[in-house]
Amino acid sequence: MKIRSKAVKTVMICITAGLFASFAFSSSALGKTTIIMAHAMPTDHIFHKISKRFESKLQEVSGGAFTIQYHPSGALGDWTTQVDQAMAGAIQINLGWALSELDPRLDVSNLGFIAKDWETAKKLYGPGGPLDAIYKEIYGRLGLTSLGTIPTGFTGFVVRKGLKAPVNMPADSKGFKMRVPPFPMAIARYKALGFSVVPMAFSEVHTALQTGAIDGRAYSPVSEIMMFRDTLQSYVYTKEHFEQTFFFTNTAWLNKLSKQEREWVMQVAEEVVAWSWDASEKDNIEWLRKVRESGLEVIELTDAQTKAYSNIVLETEVPIVEKMLGKDKVDEILKAADVKL
Repeated sequence: MKIRSKAVKTVMICITAGLFASFAFSSSALGKTTIIMAHAMPTDHIFHKISKRFESKLQEVSGGAFTIQYHPSGALGDWTTQVDQAMAGAIQINLGWALSELDPRLDVSNLGFIAKDWETAKKLYGPGGPLDAIYKEIYGRLGLTSLGTIPTGFTGFVVRKGLKAPVNMPADSKGFKMRVPPFPMAIARYKALGFSVVPMAFSEVHTALQTGAIDGRAYSPVSEIMMFRDTLQSYVYTKEHFEQTFFFTNTAWLNKLSKQEREWVMQVAEEVVAWSWDASEKDNIEWLRKVRESGLEVIELTDAQTKAYSNIVLETEVPIVEKMLGKDKVDEILKAADVKL
């Protein structure tokens, strides 16, 4: 993720708003409501399954009342650009990640070691969970309506070829160049763990691993390992973070729909989000099998290593999140997670 200037954003939003107007005109001429739905991931990602299921179910319940233009694989730009387009109304439905450039509180999505398993993750991030409520409020202020939180699974970090994987932190991590997304909490975590932190956009990761500009990539869900397989020696499956992604729609567009159309969209979104939890967990099992079969070494930390790692992460991140959300809200999250500091 790169920080973009306000001037660049303004130009982009003007362009996308113009595109939206032209799409709206063409859809009214056809007598159907157009939905432009997009995400940045390839068609073997859970985003694709969710999108196709949403498209199919919506057409089924509405009797084909919508014209759905679906654009996977970054066809409409990288994920940060797509968030801006969704806010401008050029994309009506989008799947992506928390962009803390828009609201620093979205960094709470990266708080580590609060979900120990899928059941706890669903309790925290799923429908009605404390984090789900926070996201709905934040996105609402950005002109977006959260349709739900989509799980993509537990993360770890990848290690490039020719290097021994660090497992005892901070003893093993000194000098190891770890790529992190350029948000404050990621930088704080990996500095505390002893790594040489390299903030970098996702689009630059593959080349950086090839050239040795970085030694590893943090926050790597199982589903994204094979993208970099040709460069990798191992995957350290720390399960330090449960990655959530976001399914949202432009609020102004949603409010312009008829009452019946809104009900259809919200009903199907609710069904698809509920379905995504089981589907994503099964996907993670399958991806982990593929990773192991590819010959990549998968390393899991011992209980002692995990405890030492998690202590550093929580001691570093909880105070940061308390400043963002307030101690009462953080206490609520930790209680739901059954985490005691």
